[in-house]
Formats: sequence, C-alpha cells, structure tokens
Amino acid sequence: MKRLIVLLFVFLAFAKAESQELQDSLQIQRKVYKAKRVTTAPKIDGKPFEKFWDQIPAGGDFVMIEPTNGQKERETHQTKFKIAYDDNALYLAAYLYDDDPESIARQFSQRDQVFTQADVFGFYINNYNNQINQTRFFATSANALGDAIVEGNRQDFSYNVVFRSETSINDAGWFVEMKIPYRTLRFPEVEVQDWSFQIFRRITSLNEEYSYNYIDITQGINTQYDALMTGVSNIDPPLRLNLYPYATVINDNFDGNSTTQYNAGMDIKYGINDAFTLDASLIPDFGQVAFDQVELNLGPFEQLFGENRAFFNEGTDLFNKGGLFFSRRIGQTPSGFSNVELFDDEDIIDNPSNAQLLNAVKVTGRTANRLGIGFLNAITDKTEATIQNTVTGERRTQVTEAFTNYNMFVLDQQFSKNSSIAISNASTLRNGSFTDANVTAIVLDHNDKNAANNYRGEIRMSNRFTPTGTNTGYSSEVQWRRTIGKWRPRLAHFYRDKNWNPNDLGRNFQTNTQTFAADLSYNQFTPVGIFNRFDVDFRVRHRRQIDPDLHTNTEYTLNPFFFTRERLAFGADFNFFSRNLNQFESRKEGQVVRYESGYFTGGFVSTDYRKKFAFDYRMGRFKRFDDAEESYDFRFSPRYRFSDKFLLIYALSWSKNNNRISYVTTADNDEPIVSRRDTHTVENSISGTFNFNNREALSLSFRNFWSRARFSREFNELALDGTLLPSDYELTDDFDPDANFNVWNLDLSYRWRFAPGSEASLLYRNSIFNFDNQGEIGFEDSLDELFTQPVRHNISLRVTYFLDFNDAKGWFKA
Repeated sequence: MKRLIVLLFVFLAFAKAESQELQDSLQIQRKVYKAKRVTTAPKIDGKPFEKFWDQIPAGGDFVMIEPTNGQKERETHQTKFKIAYDDNALYLAAYLYDDDPESIARQFSQRDQVFTQADVFGFYINNYNNQINQTRFFATSANALGDAIVEGNRQDFSYNVVFRSETSINDAGWFVEMKIPYRTLRFPEVEVQDWSFQIFRRITSLNEEYSYNYIDITQGINTQYDALMTGVSNIDPPLRLNLYPYATVINDNFDGNSTTQYNAGMDIKYGINDAFTLDASLIPDFGQVAFDQVELNLGPFEQLFGENRAFFNEGTDLFNKGGLFFSRRIGQTPSGFSNVELFDDEDIIDNPSNAQLLNAVKVTGRTANRLGIGFLNAITDKTEATIQNTVTGERRTQVTEAFTNYNMFVLDQQFSKNSSIAISNASTLRNGSFTDANVTAIVLDHNDKNAANNYRGEIRMSNRFTPTGTNTGYSSEVQWRRTIGKWRPRLAHFYRDKNWNPNDLGRNFQTNTQTFAADLSYNQFTPVGIFNRFDVDFRVRHRRQIDPDLHTNTEYTLNPFFFTRERLAFGADFNFFSRNLNQFESRKEGQVVRYESGYFTGGFVSTDYRKKFAFDYRMGRFKRFDDAEESYDFRFSPRYRFSDKFLLIYALSWSKNNNRISYVTTADNDEPIVSRRDTHTVENSISGTFNFNNREALSLSFRNFWSRARFSREFNELALDGTLLPSDYELTDDFDPDANFNVWNLDLSYRWRFAPGSEASLLYRNSIFNFDNQGEIGFEDSLDELFTQPVRHNISLRVTYFLDFNDAKGWFKA
C-alpha cells in the first residue's frame, strides 16, 4: 500500500507541475457577444417581435455539432439570438428559422423531459468562465422547459430552479423567450462580470445539432467551447431565499387495515452569499417517490437501488467526488433488521424496514478562486422492533438501528481551466455501541494543455470503529486515457485491499482484489457512407486477488456500435473470459469457487424514435467451455406515439440461466455447500404519459417481475482450488433453497404544475408481493398465486408551493 501512496503523490506532483507550466487549456476560438442593459422588461410570451427586441444586437452563424462536425448552418435553418439584462434578470430571445415549419417535431412533455421528439433550444451559461461548469436552460418546440447543471461531461437534470420560458411557431419557424432571474444563478459580487455561454439547437426532423461557438467533438469536452459574454456590469446578486412548503395526505389500505396520515413540511433554499447555497429539508416526506426495481437476489452482494428522493439528487454532483457517497444509505433498512433476537413464545409484531429521516441539510458552492465546497448532514431516528410474548402478551423492544448522523464534506479545487483536485470525507456516527465509520478520498482529475490526455488518480482510506476495535482499509485508482483523435487508448489500475469498506455511507462489493485495465477505441465522429458515426471498443481486464496473490480472471471484450443517417442504431457484444476463481460466491473468506472459461455473444437494434412506431431489441447467449452452464436472454421494447400528447412503451425481458454453480448454505462444519442452479426470469413493464399540456400530465408506470430458482439436490463441497467435491449434505424439512419470487407494482399519477415552481400531484399505487419455495412453478401459475395475496392500495395527494422571499417583501409592503 505504501508504494501505491508514493505512486499517487508522484502522479499528483507531475500533474500539478505540468499545470503550472501550461496555464492555458485547449486553445480554441471563442466568439464574443455583448449583452445589452435595458431599463424595461419584455413580455415573456414566446413571440420576440416587440420593439423591445429591436434594440438588442443579434448573434448567429451557428456551426454543426453532429453529424458533420464544423459545417456551417443551413441557409434554410438559420438561428439568431439576443440577450439583454437589467437589475433583476437575464432576458433571452431565440429565432429558430425553418423553411418547412410543418416538419418541426413537437411532442409534448413535462419539465426536464426535453429530449423527446421535439426540436430543442438550449441556453448554457457559466458565471465563472471556468470552462468546466454550466447551468443549462432548455425549451422545446412544444413549449416544455428544463434545466440542468453540468460539470465536465456530467449533466444533472435533478437540478431545478424557477425561470420563465415560452415558445411559439409560425410560418418562419419557432421562437423562444426566456426570463432567467439572478436568484437562479450563482455569480461573484464584482463590478464587471466574467461570464461565458453557449447556445444549442437540435433539429429533430433533420437529425442535426448546432452550437453558437464551434465545438470540436474530436477533442476536449463541450464545456471548454463556450463563447464569451461581455457587457454585464453593475448587477448585485439578490437575496436568494426560496421556500417550498408542502402538505400531503396518504391513505394506505392493506390486508383489511386502513390508515390515513397527514404530513406537512418545508424545503428551504437559501443563498448564504453570492457563491454558496444552503438546502434544507424539514420533516421530509418521500411518500410519492418511484417504486424500487426489486429483483430476486441470490448472489453474495446486496441489491442496490437508484435514488428517487429529489433532495438527495439535486445539486449533489460535488458529493460524488471520490465515490464515497451513496445516498440510499440514509434511511436504509436497519442493520439489525434481520437479526432480531427471539426467545421462546415470542413473535415480532413490528419491525420497520426503513430508518426514519428526521432532517437533512446541504451547503454547496464555488468561490471566485474556483474552490468548490460541499457539506451534507442528515439525521435518522432510532429504529426499534417490537416483540410480543404470545403467552403473557408482554411486549418489549429491540434497537435495530441507532440514532445516526451522516456527514459528507468535499473540497474541490479547479485549476488549469479544465482540471481539479479534491478531498472528500464521509462519516457515519451512531449512538451507543453501534459501529461508527470515517472514510477519506483524495482525487485528481487533470487534462493537459491541448486536452489530449487525461490523468486521473484516487486514493481512499476507510476506518470502521467497532466495539472490538478499528478496521482500516485502502483502495486506489490510477488511469491515463487519450482524449483526442479517432484512436483513443486507456490504461488503468484499480486496487482494493481486504479491509476496504466504505459501505456505511458508500457502496463497494469486492475487496482483496486488483484489476489491470487496457482499452482501445476507434471513433468515427463524422458521416461515412450510410453511417452518421460508429465506434469500436476493445477492452481487456486482468484481475488478481491481493492476499495471497492469485490470478482470478482475465476478460476480453469487443463492442462495435453503428448509428445510421436514418437514426437506426445497432451493435454487438463479444466477450471471452478465462476460468474464474470467484472469491465471493462461497460466502467464506479465502475459499474460491472455480468457474470454467467461456464466452458471451449478443447484439441490439434500436429503430428511429422520430417515427410513431419504434422498438428496441437486445439478445444474448452465454456458454462455458467444458461445463454445463449456459444462459439465454432477450429484451423487446416496442413504443408507439399515438399523438404528440400520448406515448406508450412496453418492455418484455426474458432470461434463462441453467446449471450455474451456486451457494446453497453453510454446513455445521462451517464449510459452504453448493449445487447447480437453474433460474428463469420474466419481466413485463408498461410506461405511458398523456400530456394534457406542458403543465398537466397523467402518467402510468407498471412492472411485474417474476423469477424462479431451482437447485439441484446433488450437493457439493469445495476443494481449496474451487473445484467441486462430493458431499453427503441433505436438506432438512425446515430449509428449502428453491425460490419463487413475484412482485407487481402499478403507479397512476396526475401532476399539475399550477404555478412556476408549484405543483400538485395525485398518486394511486397498488402493489402485490409473493415469495415461496416452489422452484418448479411456471410463470402463469406463479401469477395466479400472486393474485391470491393481499393487495396494498395507496392513495396520496401532495401540494407544493413556491415562495420567493423577494416577492414576499413586495406583498408585505403592499
């Protein structure tokens, strides 16, 4: 480990020295546009033809991004824009000309769903001109709006602010007007602002994208190609205090029991100064978050789900530095949920599956010297299981999760225009004798002067403070990749020692392992023949156990991808892997399971979404050499757009995996027992949205997931080298490893954005779940049994209202 630390610091020193010598990043030509100060504000109605706009200079001469990078805009589809400002906001007008306005795609969508079958306009602004960050504001030809924040190549649509956008269409094309209040932006309190920006246009019917300032897609990243905005001066950052009070009512009916809950709370967004914002959630309520995509999990690792809670999605990009933060840990299933101790004649009558979140606060921002600071704190309440003696009726409680405080702290210093170095710290403090944890990471991400090479290094240390002592672990990552040209190689090394464990607030599965990675990709960025673009990726992964040193697996992957001028995408997957000494399947440290070498081959097709009917199809086959294990899978997802207001998508996934060597249980002698397992899985899902307009929509989300697992009764033990040995193990009457897992979820919701930043949502949800040990049951029979289970019906109404303190001051004066 000491060698890795020394190597990383040499790496850091080299990158820093290079950045000092090469202060300017990628040399590009940057257009200059001068915004004009005004004393009156325009009417935001999507019709920028009033006299107000006559006095504002126009920008134009757009350049194609894709498919023919660098080509001038079509004469028939020119783009013009105008930018003005006053003491309160930026005002923007866009003129997106089209000689065939009937061809303008105009599918309706809701907020942030901007990349549908509609034309798109984007205004990207960087209030610090650092060529890394952007705040993006979008409008579509169907009058939907969206916003996102960007760092490098990462675009985050969970970011939401309140701004105005309206569009219109006439015989000349379509048009946009925007009002972007200063309270939605962060900028320094200086006399003359140093801002940069970009204008984006997508013409869906032509399958073309354009930008105001030329973006060379063969090198660098898009945020480096911003134009310069001058003329903005003598503006003051306003008081940024926004309140989002909400109220909810929830009725839940399950198995004859009905409950009704009333909740109220508030989210607060406060601008501490010109650079930093505090977000707080008081008495959080997540009753309407999307359901988790639960599956049958027979593997050695926990199943993880994506974050559906808005507070932990919005503006959390800083907290991803170092990979220490997995927000689903906050309010997760209590650590003692499955370990409730029962005595004779006792039953569990209540065992909460989630710890209650009491409140959460985060502070994020970046100084004028480009130092990003992020702090997050969340508190969950003590969780207890209630146990009752069935004879005496006496009740007692057992703590399954202590009162817990979660913290994240990040410092991220940007340098040399397009590079950064960061330190992240995650801590988990639990009351009483429960385990505490502290994890730290140092991260370097450096691009050289010409944006030709990227160097990345990370080193992390975890400490877990248990009642029996402290466990310290380490992990690291070092990589280099070429970022210009058609041929782009990459080399990397990943290291995790046996004690590395960030899982109190992060996520990691594999320990005591290191991986050597080598990639080579060929990218054709411009049209050739029938293709808009194509690329071919070749990857090699060589994996080793660290202690003791052992080659566990080597894998070779080839992935060609093609995208035609008619927007037909297709590709293939070819994968060969050596024999694999799996360190984790046995559930016993130091005991591997040997899997023979094999291959996977598959492919996919995705048709043109511009058409009313389109589909996605993927299939694959997996087979081991000299072994009985094999699998097949496919996924078919047709979609039909009945009108510009109604889209329906269906998906069917089917897979079979036969004769996989799988863990069954641990015998009395502490040795793992394995056998061959057959698994069959079917998943059906339907999603659809009917948009009454861009502020009201009715949405459907349905999913039925079924999986069956059948274990062979010919059980085996494991030799030290992971091969199978015969075993006399037999199942007992109270244990059956077979599984029949079936889950049904349906959400039907109506959302109404009745005012800027304000929304009412009515949600009906039902769910059914069944799990038993019928390993030979078929899909139809399993579905019949599912419908014999009690159904949970849940109806909830939530109303959120947006209050800007600047407007409230006017109310009080009135």
